[in-house]
Amino acid sequence: MTEYSKEEKILMVIQFLAIYSITSIVSNAVYSIATTLFILATLVWYWKEKHDRIIWPDRLFWAMYLPFFILIIFASILVGYKDSVMKALDFTSWSVIPFALFYFGLQKRFFDKAIIIGIIAGVWTLGSVALYQYAVLPDNTRIQSYLSHPNYLAEMLELSIPFLIIYALVAKSQIKLRLVSLLSALMACFILALTACRGGIIGLIIGAIIYLFVRLVYAGQLDKKKILAIMGVVILISCFVVGIFHSEFTGNKGAVRSYDHERILLWESSYRMWSDHKLTGVGLKHWQEEYLAHYISPDAKEPQLIYPHNIYMFFFSESGSLGGIGMLFFTVGVFLYLCKLMKKNPNNIFLNALLWSFLAIMLHGQVDAGITSKFVMRLYSTYLGIGLASVAYHRLQTDNHNLTAPERKDDSYENI
Repeated sequence: MTEYSKEEKILMVIQFLAIYSITSIVSNAVYSIATTLFILATLVWYWKEKHDRIIWPDRLFWAMYLPFFILIIFASILVGYKDSVMKALDFTSWSVIPFALFYFGLQKRFFDKAIIIGIIAGVWTLGSVALYQYAVLPDNTRIQSYLSHPNYLAEMLELSIPFLIIYALVAKSQIKLRLVSLLSALMACFILALTACRGGIIGLIIGAIIYLFVRLVYAGQLDKKKILAIMGVVILISCFVVGIFHSEFTGNKGAVRSYDHERILLWESSYRMWSDHKLTGVGLKHWQEEYLAHYISPDAKEPQLIYPHNIYMFFFSESGSLGGIGMLFFTVGVFLYLCKLMKKNPNNIFLNALLWSFLAIMLHGQVDAGITSKFVMRLYSTYLGIGLASVAYHRLQTDNHNLTAPERKDDSYENI
């Protein structure tokens, strides 16, 4: 068992608080305080270890990641609306800041137990309110915890569930923590079903299938028992979530709903919007205004909708070909980059979970807000930073200890 210094124990607590504040989104004050402490602790640690080098993401990552944000900012400037420019800058900050914070903050000291406990605590904070609602609200009510809509809760949960499941199944930590992680994942899956969010359920399941395919293709030598364990749990959880959903919801909250065709109408309207404003779109935050004024279908039954329920339609219609192409670069580029890292680091727990999490939210985004939501984008970017930091940390530790083997005995870092 690893001995930790007093400074390391303090840093573990700060890492936990920072992760918890983002996974739970319990309050902006908690988030501000926790992330400020994390920034200060990271700066102090970097100052103490001046001789240590920093691993930057390689050029392939930056070529796929940064152009997206640059293009939507550029499109917003061209369209000429101040609020569009501010929205583009806000959206960029939701991603770049948490990614940079956790990527650079964790690659020096990566305490996997503090991170996973932060995720567990955040999920239970969201889940406790959701379970209370399930107990007291009428049957056939979609659960949303303290968030503004059930779909937002589903998006937050589907990002975290892969980390809980993979850690529970394959980590080398104490069995108690793995058991708590598994129970937390089951609770989160139960609540995901109670949100009645079909996009979230399908995104998690189809994302798992694609993740397992990539894992099998890129993993090289496999521990067949662990792969079979993950596959078995994915199948069981899929049946569990779908079964709860079908048993709890009927009518217009079940699998087939009267407003399903509305999504097609939204996409058709968004396509016409883009056709009339191909380069820059109508401007971020101006979709609903243009939709109601010029593009709403006579058959539309939900005029109050404020976005097109598809992340690609969102960026093509609001930021034109500039933002839409940037979004395609972002999606395809990050996916290929994660596949590349998987080939080199097939046994990295957090990288495996990140790939599944990325697939789940991007698939869900084909029929919903996805990463256009502030808290969802912030959580996704946090997990992106954690996943890539785990790779950088392992590389730094391997170099520093002159190791050639892919695994270390230090239990502050986990491999499959």
